[in-house]
Amino acid sequence: MTRLLGMLLALLLVACSSTGPQTFDKPSDGTQLVWPATPEIARIKFITSFKDAEDLGLKKSFFRRFIEFFTGSEEHSLSRPYTIAVNDSRIAVADPDAAVVHLFEMDKKSYRRIDQAGTHRLKSPIGVSLGNNRLFIADSKLNKVFILNSNLEMLLVIENFQRPTSLAFDPTQERLYIADTLAHEIQAFDSDGNYLFKIGERGDQDIQFNFPSHLAFSNGHLFVNDTMNFRVQSFDSQVRHLHTFGKQGDASGYFTQSKGLALDSDGHIYVADALANRIQIFDQSGTFLLEFGGTGDEPGSFRMPSGLAIWNDKIFVADSYNQRIQVFQYLKVDK
Repeated sequence: MTRLLGMLLALLLVACSSTGPQTFDKPSDGTQLVWPATPEIARIKFITSFKDAEDLGLKKSFFRRFIEFFTGSEEHSLSRPYTIAVNDSRIAVADPDAAVVHLFEMDKKSYRRIDQAGTHRLKSPIGVSLGNNRLFIADSKLNKVFILNSNLEMLLVIENFQRPTSLAFDPTQERLYIADTLAHEIQAFDSDGNYLFKIGERGDQDIQFNFPSHLAFSNGHLFVNDTMNFRVQSFDSQVRHLHTFGKQGDASGYFTQSKGLALDSDGHIYVADALANRIQIFDQSGTFLLEFGGTGDEPGSFRMPSGLAIWNDKIFVADSYNQRIQVFQYLKVDK
């Protein structure tokens, strides 16, 4: 008993120590990468990248460290980060190859590895979203969407999908949008998991989709990556169609296989063009503005970028096959 109490005390002291999280305020290697290059005015700056909790100066939760003391440590580096969600205190990364969601709790300076929701063991968590103190997880093999509270206790399970992939949460109306990719539609639910309505059907006209894969919600507008139609569609708060833009191709402003969507504080639309290993930026009407990236494993380059999230104009990119998250800064220009 004395020995066990000693081990518990040692673990507690370690768990309470932390180097503190990164503030994402400077490049990890001291370099300055910006887009576009000089002499033009820089609009995007590379900040840093991370592959695990240690890169952020975070520690595993005390409970996880206690369990692993007896059972052995689990691998907790990113395997194939696919989607990402960010708010002022948390970063959630869906990692389908590892069958986990990585939760980096910046406020608590801790890391949690989520491999199950309630009694359901995750098989292919592919979509995540954060909102109103809740974590939403879409599992494309279980064909379920899980809603967890701030303590990661399961509140609800939403099911009867063909293949749920992406999630977007409207905090004002407390509405959850779910892309059911194989059904070629977007479904909407209230915060209690009650079905509200659906958007779309298969086709290539406005308000029709062909394997929609990623969603974003910003400023009362819903954005849908209509992936196999090689375009993005946007809708207002009443789900009325606003704009459609995009065509297939590898030139700037065209899509090869688009995935993640996100918007900055000025309403610019960021699209991860996975096969082209770049992030493209458009205005609200779909006019191409800028792109950044390239193929490779050096800072600022990508191998299949998929998920995107923007918080306080910091751009988080799930760089899937480089097994990392890259962080950039949108540089506002005074008007």
